[in-house]
Amino acid sequence: MVSLLPDEALSLALARADAFSVHSALSARFAREPAGLARDTLRELLANRALFVMADRPPSLRSFLGCGTRFIGLPPLDEQETPFIANRAFCLLGLPIWSLGDHLIRRNGDEQLEVLGRVAGPSRLTRASRRTTALVLGGLGLAAFGVTVPPFITRDVQIFNGLSRPVVVHVDDRTYTLPSGGRVRDSFFRLGKPYRVEAMWPGQKQPFEDFSLEAKQHAVYNILGAASLQVENVEKGTGPSLLDGRTAFLEDEHQLRWQGDWQQRLLDYEKAQRWQELTELARSFLLADPTQLQPIVMAADILVRNQSSQAFILAQELAAMPPERLAIQRIAQDLFLALGKREEAYALYSASARQVPTSEQRAILEARVAPPSEQRALYEHLLERFPHSPEVMRIVARLRFSTGDSSEALRLLDQARYNSVESLEDVELRVRALVADTSLIPAAPDAVLEFTKKPESRSWEFALLAARLARVVGPKTLESTARAVLPPSVTTAPERMALFELLSGKSALSQQQLTAIHDRAAYDAIVLTEMAVNNLDKALQQARLASDTVVRNLDVETAALLGLELSRLQDAKAAERLLTSSLALMAAREPLESYALSGERGAAFLMLPPGLQAAAYVVRARAVEENRFVELAHARWIDGLGGMARHALDPDYNERPFYQAVRVPGWRPPLPP
Repeated sequence: MVSLLPDEALSLALARADAFSVHSALSARFAREPAGLARDTLRELLANRALFVMADRPPSLRSFLGCGTRFIGLPPLDEQETPFIANRAFCLLGLPIWSLGDHLIRRNGDEQLEVLGRVAGPSRLTRASRRTTALVLGGLGLAAFGVTVPPFITRDVQIFNGLSRPVVVHVDDRTYTLPSGGRVRDSFFRLGKPYRVEAMWPGQKQPFEDFSLEAKQHAVYNILGAASLQVENVEKGTGPSLLDGRTAFLEDEHQLRWQGDWQQRLLDYEKAQRWQELTELARSFLLADPTQLQPIVMAADILVRNQSSQAFILAQELAAMPPERLAIQRIAQDLFLALGKREEAYALYSASARQVPTSEQRAILEARVAPPSEQRALYEHLLERFPHSPEVMRIVARLRFSTGDSSEALRLLDQARYNSVESLEDVELRVRALVADTSLIPAAPDAVLEFTKKPESRSWEFALLAARLARVVGPKTLESTARAVLPPSVTTAPERMALFELLSGKSALSQQQLTAIHDRAAYDAIVLTEMAVNNLDKALQQARLASDTVVRNLDVETAALLGLELSRLQDAKAAERLLTSSLALMAAREPLESYALSGERGAAFLMLPPGLQAAAYVVRARAVEENRFVELAHARWIDGLGGMARHALDPDYNERPFYQAVRVPGWRPPLPP
């Protein structure tokens, strides 16, 4: 089967360890594969149906006087101790009428038939059986003329979408479009033929998931297994249990409840300590849509804290992906760094860079995990090796901006913009470089408004950028733009809207905003964030008492500020909880603490997001009284848009005389020694 790779549909099916999906992918490949070795391999694989068995609970076998469901096509009794494939069919007077699917079975020591699992692929009734079926069905049709269709062939299917995007689902000839968090229930007339199910993104023709769903009385399809669903037996009164997998079959007395989307599903696996299932679920999300990175980041974050060995395996798997997928490679590198595996990561990525020395992506990745003593030189050398690479220009631009040269940073960013499309991260850096010079501030809103034309503008990150810039240039236009691009998952969540208000510059929340937050951990995290803005010392005391769940609800900038200050105060236990609250913070911890505690400012520190750098500068200012002004000046410079550390430093920063004083052409911040 390895010889058939790469094949996206087959890879996705193998990752889910789903025999039916693997068989479906191989069958589709066989239908379009030209004559040759690959087609011969496909034919040989598909002929061995015992390879495609999915474990399932034993099917119902009920018959009376030859009428009902039974197994047909059994070999002689003395051959039934060895597993064999038999067809389960609906029979009338002993004659097979309708195939209900094939199963791998054997006769155990108690002379009972033991079902080992369902077999993928079309059922194989004999030609004679098919002729008999046609005759009997014809007779039944005449006999049943005018009679209502019996209710036992009316079956229902429930579909749930726990993903962050809308999904189009085809069930046979019916089509459903489910929004994020959507669910649908429909009825089908069925004697037993499986449903053909396909799920795909809107506007695409290639499904990311397709399989055959057995037509039982109450079937459930949980797209990619993403939604958190609980089933409860209302008659027996048994407690609710997590519904596993992407398909399930319910009885009449079962009641199904929606618990949450993919995030809740990952938390369910964390609570149950089911690390393998958690990893496989996140991996299937990534294979279905490589642009949706939040699930793999959340899974990596959970694994680093709880199961380092599984996290290391995931890091290696992500690193094996194409180096052109820089966003995925950066997650892999963050995993290595969070695990303290910089040497292993550098050995891996430097070997990759040597294999293809003309690849700027591999060179960038090598520099990012290089030893601290070599990192600065590698970054500087990138522009000499790849002078026309937009990616390299933006990397060096970030380095220049962090060292106070916003003019050179802006020149490199503008040059890169002519050669490739800007990402949101690139736009944010360009806006920061524009804001750093008074004469260029009027151009900053245009950069933001231009990005609103792109679909990816409807995001939390972009809305936050627009809202923070509005505090610099004035609220007109940009403030309404920021609200307009907030995704529904934010606007409908009171805790997310409250956090947005604080991160975009508001110092206090109304009582109405706070009482609207019903989740206790989210409420405590919002109160702690508000406290960090207005009274940092009081927030530190509260952070020491906060639960792990509250700490994990903090945004990365607030957690960094509180964690670094607790580390400076030598409260190691409290600092550890805060500085390991997210994958991004775990990866950035070493350079952040190196500067905040000892003033060491290497390339790894300069490449961090400005909000995290500002947190380290503020903490360093509290540690070194004689150099306090220089440290605070640099915090104000690096985070001119006003992140959490800057906001805690100057709650009314856009009205401070200092803020206006430094906004003069040619002004450069005093650099720390």
